[in-house]
Amino acid sequence: MTRIGVIADTHGGTEELERCIAKAGEVAGWFHLGDFVSDAKLLAERTGLPVYSVLGNCDSFGFVELEENVFPEPQKRIASERVVLVERARIFLCHGHRYDVEWGGMQLSYRAEELGCAAALYGHTHAAELSPYGGVIKLNPGSPKRPRGACRKPSFAVLEINGSDVNASVITI
Repeated sequence: MTRIGVIADTHGGTEELERCIAKAGEVAGWFHLGDFVSDAKLLAERTGLPVYSVLGNCDSFGFVELEENVFPEPQKRIASERVVLVERARIFLCHGHRYDVEWGGMQLSYRAEELGCAAALYGHTHAAELSPYGGVIKLNPGSPKRPRGACRKPSFAVLEINGSDVNASVITI
């Protein structure tokens, strides 16, 4: 079984990032789902683990010199979405703003299904969500810095992948 930390919408929250790292326990790596992509680099430096990240709507400007260092190989230099294979499970990563996630998850889930993914991970709304949509697990880890939504508690998530089976939990900090 492989455990992966999932975080989004960190918006420069260094203290919150540290709390997520501490509370995650032993993980093999991290997925950062955008807003602020520079925090993905900090996450990699603090943990020494692989960090796969995507650009969010707040990552469009000012990161040209950081981009090469933020995305470790074999990632592309710049990406707004990507598929990562963990064990035998394909995981779709995006920020969500290009799929209108604030209006529902249909477009996001269709894209993940189209790509043959078991899970669709996104951010953007700052509201934690874990729900099935068709054959896809839809996960938003919320935000450790600026939470929104019904619970309004800072959060991140952990994926547990065993072969092609994917389970997730949202963790409040």
